[in-house]
Amino acid sequence: MKNCNLKSENGRSMIEMLGVLAIIGVLSVGGIAGYSKAMSKYKINKTIEQISLIAANVQAFYGTQKDFAGLSGRSNIIKKAKLVPEEMLEYNTNGTIKQINNEFGNTVELDTLNNDKEFYIEYRFVSQEACIELATQDWSSITGSGLRYVAVATDEDCVTGLYSGPTTGVGATDNSTYIVAGPNSAITEISIDQAANICASGNYFFAIGFKK
Repeated sequence: MKNCNLKSENGRSMIEMLGVLAIIGVLSVGGIAGYSKAMSKYKINKTIEQISLIAANVQAFYGTQKDFAGLSGRSNIIKKAKLVPEEMLEYNTNGTIKQINNEFGNTVELDTLNNDKEFYIEYRFVSQEACIELATQDWSSITGSGLRYVAVATDEDCVTGLYSGPTTGVGATDNSTYIVAGPNSAITEISIDQAANICASGNYFFAIGFKK
């Protein structure tokens, strides 16, 4: 009789243990999903903060100059004037800047256009969620004056204005789909649907440009 009671108790203990393990498993999956979502949001917010800071630093540093001459992602000006947050910079062994890194494990390009009268900040291969968020931000209220355009595209040259085809509005050329919005563009802002169509491709670039 005593042995039977022990078996019954052991049996209940095993069922209870399996139940506890199942609950732990569910909580773990939920915790991982929640952590992943929180990290994604953190990276997006950090990216918006970084872009705003870089734009403000460059505009302030070149405020009294006629153009943005000498500005590039590997220029000593970046380091000396602290135009880019130190946490984003990766250096060569000789102390020169190797590249600017973004929160998504890829690089950032910072360079000039139109005879140094404009500069752009380009983020390469951000996450799909970040791509949509960045494309649809109200950047004029975040960065202030000087904003020329915001662009997302499946071709890098389309977002930096170097492409020989159209650089405003919505279109596709040479299998590249792009959207360029801004004060002088055919469209003033990018909608969520428009951004989602490009950002869903899995191969996208985001850039924001400023002028004197």
